[in-house]
Amino acid sequence: MCGIAGTVRFEGEASAADRSAVERMLQAQYRRGPDGSGLRASGPAVLGHRRLSIIDLREVAGQPMPNETGDVWVTFNGEIYNYVELRAELEAAGHVFSSSSDTEVLVHGYEQWGGAGLYQRLRGMFAFAVQDERQRGDNAPILFAARDRLGIKPFYYAVSGERLVFASEVKALVAGGCANQPDPSALASFLCLGSVPFPRTWLKDVRCLPPGHSLEVRPGGYRIQKHWDVRYDGAGAADLAAIVRDAVSRHLVADVPVGVFLSGGVDSAGVACLAARSRTAPVRTLTIVFDEQDFSEAAVARGFAQAFGTDHHEIRVTAGDFASAIPQFLECLDQPTADGVNTWFVSRAAREAGLTVVLSGLGGDEIFFGYPHYKPLTQGTGMLGGYMRSGALMRRMMSWGGSLYGHTAGAEKWRRFDYYGGRPFNESLYLLIRGFFPPTDAARLLGLSRTEVDQAVDESFSELRLPGENGHVDPNRFHYLETRRYLHDQLLRDSDVFSMAHSIELRVPLLDDPLVMAGCAIAPGEKVAAGINKPKLVDAINSPEVRETAMRPKRGFVFPFAGWMKANAADLEERALSGPLAREAVRECWKQFADGRIHWSRAWSTVVLASLLSRR
Repeated sequence: MCGIAGTVRFEGEASAADRSAVERMLQAQYRRGPDGSGLRASGPAVLGHRRLSIIDLREVAGQPMPNETGDVWVTFNGEIYNYVELRAELEAAGHVFSSSSDTEVLVHGYEQWGGAGLYQRLRGMFAFAVQDERQRGDNAPILFAARDRLGIKPFYYAVSGERLVFASEVKALVAGGCANQPDPSALASFLCLGSVPFPRTWLKDVRCLPPGHSLEVRPGGYRIQKHWDVRYDGAGAADLAAIVRDAVSRHLVADVPVGVFLSGGVDSAGVACLAARSRTAPVRTLTIVFDEQDFSEAAVARGFAQAFGTDHHEIRVTAGDFASAIPQFLECLDQPTADGVNTWFVSRAAREAGLTVVLSGLGGDEIFFGYPHYKPLTQGTGMLGGYMRSGALMRRMMSWGGSLYGHTAGAEKWRRFDYYGGRPFNESLYLLIRGFFPPTDAARLLGLSRTEVDQAVDESFSELRLPGENGHVDPNRFHYLETRRYLHDQLLRDSDVFSMAHSIELRVPLLDDPLVMAGCAIAPGEKVAAGINKPKLVDAINSPEVRETAMRPKRGFVFPFAGWMKANAADLEERALSGPLAREAVRECWKQFADGRIHWSRAWSTVVLASLLSRR
């Protein structure tokens, strides 16, 4: 995993200013690749790279990397998990390799199959840009860039005049000269959804390449093309156990130390279990523990480690550690987020333990319906199930009543019923379950009208709408929104930024391409069962310890943030008030948090926004 940066001109040759911009972008991404850097300027493009050495640690594996003839070059961030098979196929076709890195399959694969053909063959997490100098002409390709199917690795870009600029981080583009004017619609979407929805970023002039897409530059301009999307029309996996074993095994390949984040849940325990089975030497596992016993999963994780035979390490994080880390965490922010502190701490612990690569259980809940709301979504149980089964008129009345109660009682989650009006039902349901601030609160914080906030939310869903949507609950439709919004815009984005802040490559085997496709092909009703969480995944892992924890009440990996924030409330509120958010709305938010009426993440988000907006 690394950091990439570059510029490409639609007409003419790259300038000294282009080269200088890439140098600044690379310096801004130093933590993404402290092991080395490279830059190449040729023709219309400048390619830059910061290296975190993972596979083939020699200089010959440095980037930007050329093909045999030096007319195709790549800068790449990520891992290709089927590179061994692709290399064999390319060597059989006559290509000559000079390294043993996975990077090199990209340049030779592009030569052999072209951009689209290469994309369809790749299995992994990736964001890369290939410069093609084999031909020059009025319509000859100049650069092909692509991003993995789920968007595990980031790719941001901006267009300024006759130049396109790209990097792995938004703040790197700002360092390279892009304007840092905030986008009010993106900020409104953040407050309503909990994250900035792609393709927007928090800056007006910077865009996020959508997951599963490529960007191709030719003389005169560029185009974006879709190559993949989440689908649910398969027949299910014939051997899910073999698929998940293969996924974990491939994610362990590295020429540097590899560990596993281990909590007390099904997903991380399953990854640790399969990793231990795949290796002869003990796998190193890491667990964060707290003085607050209600949050600490030390005993459960210790039991897993003993059962799996791992080399286990416990890292204690205290309220004092949280307070002292606040400035460092805020400095690492790249886009606004209501989460990510946990990833920042566990990644710091991994680096201090001497690791470079760490596997995470992220993705199990998303692909295998592990969240509590999937039971009523698939089985129609409980109050939420009753709401979903009601007709449109009854739902409208229930939404109105819920909203009225929320405003009267000051109950934030009930005020999210305000999102119901005029939207497709599954979008309204998503906002009811996954929504962040109610729309009126978001409007007050940003000084916008309710109409402007509603429009921003509508735009965040517009590119994800499918033809023929009706007023019926569709668990897969909800899952699609959750995958594209919550998983991509928040969980994966945070995992990348805050692991890279400590030069850690975080891998997510439960989001391996074949496993995602197999999981999405399983019928929704088969992913949920009474008395056990994620039954299909648990069966595939086939571990009595994992099964036992799956039969306990689900408990997410959470830090004792509420208590820590209350202990530091004066400083945090002052930080929130130092930004351009409406001061009275900020004060009201913190008062509600102090009174226990809203979740800690709402108050924390005002600190995050103030920090980002104050950078201008």
